[in-house]
Amino acid sequence: METNKPTIVIAGAAHLTKRPADRPLNVVEMMCEVIQSAAEDSGSDTILSAIDQIIIPKGTWNIENPGELVAQNLGLRTRNITYDLGILQSSLIKRAIQDVSESKSRCTVVVGGETKNFERNASGQLNSFPDFLDPKSEDSSVTITAPELPISRYEIDMGLVRASDQYALLENSYANAHKLNPEQHQHLINNEWEQMAKIAETNPAAWVPKAQIFLENNGWGRSIATPYKLHHVTQWNVNQAAAIIITTADVAQSFTGTSDTCVYPDVLIESNAVIPVLERKHLHQCIGLEEIDSEFFRLTKRRPSESQFHELYSCFPIAIRLQQEAYGLSNKPVSLTGGMTFAGGPFNNFTLQGLSQLTKQVRITDTTGIITSISGMLTKQGLISLSSQEPPSEIHISDITDTTRSKTETVEIQPNVTGEVEIISSTVSFNAGNAKAYVLVENRNGQRRLLVSKKEGLIDHFLNMHRIEDRISISKNGEMTI
Repeated sequence: METNKPTIVIAGAAHLTKRPADRPLNVVEMMCEVIQSAAEDSGSDTILSAIDQIIIPKGTWNIENPGELVAQNLGLRTRNITYDLGILQSSLIKRAIQDVSESKSRCTVVVGGETKNFERNASGQLNSFPDFLDPKSEDSSVTITAPELPISRYEIDMGLVRASDQYALLENSYANAHKLNPEQHQHLINNEWEQMAKIAETNPAAWVPKAQIFLENNGWGRSIATPYKLHHVTQWNVNQAAAIIITTADVAQSFTGTSDTCVYPDVLIESNAVIPVLERKHLHQCIGLEEIDSEFFRLTKRRPSESQFHELYSCFPIAIRLQQEAYGLSNKPVSLTGGMTFAGGPFNNFTLQGLSQLTKQVRITDTTGIITSISGMLTKQGLISLSSQEPPSEIHISDITDTTRSKTETVEIQPNVTGEVEIISSTVSFNAGNAKAYVLVENRNGQRRLLVSKKEGLIDHFLNMHRIEDRISISKNGEMTI
């Protein structure tokens, strides 16, 4: 099939983990080092001179134009784009692919990094960020912001803002829908994460180098939000960075003299429908994932499960499990890295970490791979497919936001619901040693309300059992009666 559009490739990829005992680097230095490594991975670091665009996901750091500082350090002149929070990390790869395909960029590097561990434990040894050589350059970058927040104003007002608390509500809804008692549910979660720890031990770049021994010695840790404990959730206090160089096959070959190191993105699908957790009729389902699976088959006549390798976004166990079920991966490995708890989950850029490792694996084994992305509370979903072989047609890029939104059932939030209600989900959240019960309820008219309590008796009532489908009463002043 002839096409006028260039063939898009990942020319080079790299990921970097700095141990606590290593010489401390600041995040700009980390990103520069990993870009250099990605250039070397392409087969010739001279490809650095072709980079004319840098795309960076916003991290925990506070830098107005991180791309300009990176470009300065590497001696490049680039257009710089920062993607703010609440945007799928796959969207940065999509932007790079589209800009290169449309000749808006000759060669783009997508890079992210975090140095939270160094900042906590070696801040006095970190170099300061350099000054901008061009005073106007600090204001020259473009920042892409999400059109809407992934959580509702009601959730914010009720204090339901931590990802762990919202994911715990999804998790407990799943347990109830699948008729799991507390012991069975906890066993399922622990077993899933023990498998991730086992995978992490095969990953030299994993933040926890001996994850299984670590679990044996430390257990699952303190409670975060029932049923999750500390070592069930993402670990972002790490020193990690990753870079992906995206260009055309012709440009890559002009610098490296070969296409053997290139990997080809052939499918990229996203759903960006924002439906807050409390408004989803079925908390234990994710329509976006199911629609991505269907769209992947429509575009390729194959299923994501047919790819050789998979790196599923692993912020919480329920996220992995719902992806496994949607993509038919229940009996296949779901990670190369070991996931965000053990491999490391640098804030807002784990997809780049996973994509780097997947790219290398697909190249080495001459096969195919899938990596996924999630934003918010399973709010937005993305999938990228890679192949070692040049695809017969140009990359498929698809957005199924409208389909996901139209097929997702929602309910009304009514903050003043009183009387008899049914429990839809619950969790007991622990923050700085303080416990708080979140209880989502619904009346016979299908209207929902979130109840929040710090009362010891109510916390004890929900601590070891989610009580979903139980009926309780709400007084006019908002008090629960069990």
